[in-house]
Amino acid sequence: MHQTPIWAVTDSSDSDSTFTGASPWPPLVAIGFVLSEIGVLLGLRPVSVAGLLLFVVSVAGILTEAGYITDPAKGTGVQGLALISIGTLLITGNQIGTAIRGQSIVIAGIICLVGALLWAGFVRKKSRSKVSASQTSKTTSD
Repeated sequence: MHQTPIWAVTDSSDSDSTFTGASPWPPLVAIGFVLSEIGVLLGLRPVSVAGLLLFVVSVAGILTEAGYITDPAKGTGVQGLALISIGTLLITGNQIGTAIRGQSIVIAGIICLVGALLWAGFVRKKSRSKVSASQTSKTTSD
């Protein structure tokens, strides 16, 4: 009698459209965090800011993928506000070595906040144009 190996058996319930694979966000969170710290350590502000931006966007991606938030732009904006607050505290703390870190954090927070606002405005404008296009197509001329 011929038996089919267990790895060759397919179950029809496993073939649904739900993706249960690995998420790309956790490694990007780690890379972003490491880049931000390397930038602070070496005094390379662009590397530090880029690492923080990668970190924030990855966290927003994780939260969206997990279903905790529906709009990643809002998550990015909230994180941008948090970064601005934390960076301001570090700058005003007057401790040695925290000035460049605080400045990098504030810069990244401002970029996140501006990017989130621009993205939200773009999405709002795009949705309004879709609504107006659908309204004009529904009207009939007599």
